[in-house]
Amino acid sequence: LYENGYFRPTKKDLKKFKIFILLPLLITSTGCSTTDKLSFQSDSHTYDTFYNDSYFLLDNKNVHEEIALASHAMALATFNKNEDFSKRSEYIHNLFLAERFENIHFSDSYFIQPQIDSIAYGIASKYININDSNFTLLAVAVRGGDYEAEWASNVSIGETGNAQGFDQASDKVVQGIKDYISSYMIHGHIKIWIAGYSRGAITTNMTAGKLLESTVNGSYNDENIYFTTDDVYAYCFEPPMGVDKPLSEARSDLYHGIHNFLNYNDMVPLVAPIEWGFVRYGTDHYYSDRLNDIYFDETEREKIISLYHFTYGAQDFADYSVDKWKFFDVGASKATEYNLPREAINPSLGRCLHTFVHELATNAFEDRITYSALVQQGLADIFATINGLNEKIDKISASNIVDLIFEYAFVRTLFLELMESQSAEFAFDVQMLFLQIFGANEENFEAVKELYQENFYLFFLLPQAFLYRKDIAAQILYRDNALGLIIAHMPEVSYSFLCATDSRFLGENKCKFNDGTYKVIHVQNPTSFTIFEKNLNKNIFTYKDGVMQSDHLCAEKLADGTLNIFLPNNGSYDYDGEFESIRLGHVDPLLGETVTTTLTQSNGQIN
Repeated sequence: LYENGYFRPTKKDLKKFKIFILLPLLITSTGCSTTDKLSFQSDSHTYDTFYNDSYFLLDNKNVHEEIALASHAMALATFNKNEDFSKRSEYIHNLFLAERFENIHFSDSYFIQPQIDSIAYGIASKYININDSNFTLLAVAVRGGDYEAEWASNVSIGETGNAQGFDQASDKVVQGIKDYISSYMIHGHIKIWIAGYSRGAITTNMTAGKLLESTVNGSYNDENIYFTTDDVYAYCFEPPMGVDKPLSEARSDLYHGIHNFLNYNDMVPLVAPIEWGFVRYGTDHYYSDRLNDIYFDETEREKIISLYHFTYGAQDFADYSVDKWKFFDVGASKATEYNLPREAINPSLGRCLHTFVHELATNAFEDRITYSALVQQGLADIFATINGLNEKIDKISASNIVDLIFEYAFVRTLFLELMESQSAEFAFDVQMLFLQIFGANEENFEAVKELYQENFYLFFLLPQAFLYRKDIAAQILYRDNALGLIIAHMPEVSYSFLCATDSRFLGENKCKFNDGTYKVIHVQNPTSFTIFEKNLNKNIFTYKDGVMQSDHLCAEKLADGTLNIFLPNNGSYDYDGEFESIRLGHVDPLLGETVTTTLTQSNGQIN
């Protein structure tokens, strides 16, 4: 009785159970159902989500938990590791059917081995009539995982314009949507719901941006279809950046239907770097973190962890506790020259990664032209080789690469002891490790050596990211920290963070999004210092006898004795202490510390 996911009653059924059959059919046709809950599969795990047609009567300017969770489900359902490429669209196809979509179509790239510049996506549609609102909803799911060699396209930036790899991918999806509308003869008012994760997220972001830019005075209208800026619902999870526009323009009202969801501790949303002019369209929404939420250590961490262990697949990363990051003191000689941190409490993975990407962009690769000319192609070929697209070198496991790197302590020593004049020596020193990683033997030696030579400038420039920040090298090159860095981008983590913001899981106690900004106070030469938080009604930071203490805040002590204390914006603070001077800064997650004010009193409020 079920055909393509729809109930098909026989005439006998209709006569015998007319009232009981017609009622649910009528309810379904108007976008309601007896329950919105359904399940979907992503890789080897099954998750719960919700869907209802009525979600798309909601204002696209605001984040709606209903659309957010359904969008993340759609993004994750594109993940499929099946070795039979003809079956890799199975999970998202099943989700479309469960949500009663029709005309299900997939790009040809979904059914073949991923290539360097490919992008895979699925499109489905349905006609919706609710409360006199009539439109055709297009659901567009962009593949954001298990795309293998497409990793190579992620590092393709180009010298000008949008980031090349993401730009080309979004062009293909835009054209795919146009072809779909034509092929299925869709007419009239349409709404477009599009979602993606990671690479799929920035492709989603830029696809939506290009659709919105095709409107005139907020509306697109031709002889077949029309939509307005209020009809595009783009939900992007952990998206990198790739749009070459001023940040203020990318966040203008034109793009109000584009929403980006970010874990501050995830490195992926920091590239391509803003230092090279890259941004993303729409509004960024950050999950709770110690830096941006004063309640993180009171209540929010436990909510996130409880939802993390709720989601199927959590067993793969059972030790992830949201913020386990270890700080290392690099010693007086290295720290003094550049006034680096000597001590830290509750050290922040996110701050470490933001610093690392900044150093990569400004001191290692310097600018996108240098990167594009000297690094881009070689790095792309490394990723292509790892994923088996080099005919002369066998496919290798990324996890094996990590194991080999951390097997050799000399790698960490090379970074920590590197002097400014030794970049070439470093590049030559890693040659033997490179040959081992790629399994050099009699048959492939020349091919592996050629790949190394192609990446000589990568190894020459990369260490310069750590010349002035040895503390960053010490933290990132610690094995447990590196694993935490990887875990922070895992889809299970992202989905759990989103569940923690959903009232259907946590009711009124759900976590809240924020804009990712926070404050920092720089206290020079303190002998004592205390911060009192009014909402929590207690001291949340003390410094006495040279010792920092806090269960709530990230803080660090620099080589010159300065304290840097980081304060979430949603707190209300009084400070008191003995010190030489104090300055208040405001930190943007993309722009860094942008405004600094000198405070003139030894005690007072921090606003």
